[in-house]
Amino acid sequence: MTKDGLYFSPADYAVFGNGLGTNAEYDGERERIKEKLVLLHREIYPAIRRNKWDLHPHWMAQWLISASRISPATPRIDFITLRYSKPETTIKMMKRELFEDFGHFYANAMISMRVDKDGFAVELYVSDKAWVDGQNLKNRLQVSAEERGHFRNLLAELGGEHTLRLSRFYRTDEGYTRFEELLRAKASRLVNVGMLNSTMDKYKPGGQDLRLGIYYKPDDKRLRAENIANEILARLAQLYPIYAYISWSPKNDYRKPVKATGTTKKRAG
Repeated sequence: MTKDGLYFSPADYAVFGNGLGTNAEYDGERERIKEKLVLLHREIYPAIRRNKWDLHPHWMAQWLISASRISPATPRIDFITLRYSKPETTIKMMKRELFEDFGHFYANAMISMRVDKDGFAVELYVSDKAWVDGQNLKNRLQVSAEERGHFRNLLAELGGEHTLRLSRFYRTDEGYTRFEELLRAKASRLVNVGMLNSTMDKYKPGGQDLRLGIYYKPDDKRLRAENIANEILARLAQLYPIYAYISWSPKNDYRKPVKATGTTKKRAG
């Protein structure tokens, strides 16, 4: 805790900038951030269970938090996250019945708490590897006007602070990997059906990352040590219905495109 009472210190954010993301000498600093996220998990996960949100940490305890130490498998660390996703049974079933790729936790939509050089975030994250969930979203929105209206209502309930971002990593002709942000819009703007349709037309599951969340500056008073857990839980309560709408499961399966109609099957989320 800082002298201002903030849970994360300026040094916690700085370790992800200034070219330090590949420096193993800063593993200790990243381990400190990891431990802070572990403590947050211990505080908020009982509330997740009480609320009966279908959100689960990685089934292997050592992967509760994303990588914090430089290794051959992780030569660069630009952020550290505490993340929740589908239960192990669903992920293993996806691996067995869909594709081998989906046996991995990160190949699924998740809600995460992320620390990086810019600050702290609570976000719904659908990576390019989670393309089944991305397709589930796009196809579900195409089913009917009722489904699109339901999703717009969920977005309206977020209020004005949440932001949706589409981005991608691509390889240049010279062989370098580059990051590109393709779209950034306030979630409140997506309540407009034209804006929602335009955004979904741009979204390419399997080729882009989709993020929807609140992005806090390091000095945001809501990140004070006595407030941060309650702040996270309030944001989880807002994001969870959208996560449930998107997240593929046997009861929420829209992988195959459905011709748009005026009605739809019973909603799962």
